[in-house]
This record gives sequence, structure tokens and C-alpha cells, in this order.
Amino acid sequence: MAARAEAVARTRQQIIDAAADRVRGSAQPLALADVAADAGVSRATLYRHFASVTDLLDAVAADLLARARFDRLLAALEVQDPVQALRQVVIAGTGIWAIDTALARNLLALARAQPDAVPVIERLEAGRVAALERLADRLHQAGRLRDGLARSGAVDLLMIVTAFAAWDELHTGRNRSPAAATAAITDLAVRAVVAGA
Repeated sequence: MAARAEAVARTRQQIIDAAADRVRGSAQPLALADVAADAGVSRATLYRHFASVTDLLDAVAADLLARARFDRLLAALEVQDPVQALRQVVIAGTGIWAIDTALARNLLALARAQPDAVPVIERLEAGRVAALERLADRLHQAGRLRDGLARSGAVDLLMIVTAFAAWDELHTGRNRSPAAATAAITDLAVRAVVAGA
């Protein structure tokens, strides 16, 4: 039985890898038949693992988060000092993009070209909003928000500053290393919302 379970897991990962390769290469709509061919499996096999493009893209996104050690971002949310928590969350979040920039860029772009991708991106963004709201709450409770900046305003600023487009513009458009882009975004996030920063 263990061998069969391992074979099923390998096949599932082959399909995820094939879909990720397709998305990484282009933000064109994803067709399950093409992914099945790329993975070397039948369409029936693909459908046993993923009933829809949305399910498959969810798995691609989950695989990216696992490879980027999303657990580090979750741990960063728990850092006692809220300013340090903000820094570490931004570093961990941009680390997701740095590990596979083309895949992150095209997953986001795919939501404009393929309706099946929209729920995937909406779930990812909802998680980002929740994390930033939590950080803004902690900064507010600790009296660390910039004078005159409401919690909702802090969340808005952090949403803009920590968006993939901002990081990607620095990395790709301004030819900064991933580490330099992350450092700039982290510094900007802190200066945007933290008192005395």
C-alpha cells in the first residue's frame, strides 16, 4: 500500500510541476489537457487529482508557499515586538516571490486572463490582508503607529507597499537583487506606518 500511495503522490506532484512550468512560462490561460500532456499522464488521471483548473492552481500556489517556507511568515506574525514582526513578515512574504518570481508574476497575471485563477488569487490576497490587519492591530495596541495614522490607513499603506508589483518593479524593473528589493520594501513598510521610524 505504501508504494501505491507514493506513486499517487509522485503523479500528483508531476501534475503540479507541469502546471507550474506552464504558468511560469506564460500567463496564458491554462488548459488541463495541455498540463496532462506535459505531465505525461492521461486527462482521466489528472481529473482524479484535480477536478478543475482552480483546484490545480490552488495546488500550484500551495506548492510555492511550501517551497518558500510559508511557516516562517506565520511564525513571524507571533514575534513579540510588533515592529520586528512587521519586518520579519515582509521579509518572509517577499521571500515567497523571490523563490520563484516568474511563477508568482504569472499567477497574478493569470487572474486577469482566466476566471478560474481569480479564486486562487483572492484567497492569497485575503491571507495577505489578514496578516497586515493583524500587524496593524498589534502596532496600534503597542502605540507604535505613526501619529495621525488610523489602523485602516496603516493597512492600506502596507497593502500598497508590500504588493508584488512594488517588489517586482524594484527587482525586475530597477534590476535590484531579490535581497535588495526585499530590504527596500521592508524599510519602506516600516517607515510608512511606524512612529519614529
